[in-house]
Amino acid sequence: MTIRLLIAAGALLLALATALGAIASHALGGTLDADALHSFETAVQYQFIHSLGLLAVGVLAERQPSKPLILGAALLLVGVLLFCGGVYASSLDGPRFIARLAPTGGVSLIVAWVLVAFAVLHQAWRRST
Repeated sequence: MTIRLLIAAGALLLALATALGAIASHALGGTLDADALHSFETAVQYQFIHSLGLLAVGVLAERQPSKPLILGAALLLVGVLLFCGGVYASSLDGPRFIARLAPTGGVSLIVAWVLVAFAVLHQAWRRST
């Protein structure tokens, strides 16, 4: 997967998060119970935050390419899809197998950010020696 595709995916995920946020605000309030709506809105927030992160990591990887940064960006993409998709599915009473993917997506997001931190620190260490 190229870096530019990861950056484009981040932008598309941000567009989708905007649309899903609007749907949550205008269409789901009377349809979902309070807990399900709160979960859906939480997934939208996570999608926004991590999609912005994907854009930032993608730009960083484009400027200073490294395998950990590229892997971190890819894991951010996977994490957003699995975690947020799983929470959306759970909130909307969607297929259970999709809802069960949320924990794997959460772990993917955590590992992604650890990889990004490692990559940045490793690059700083290499420059200082």
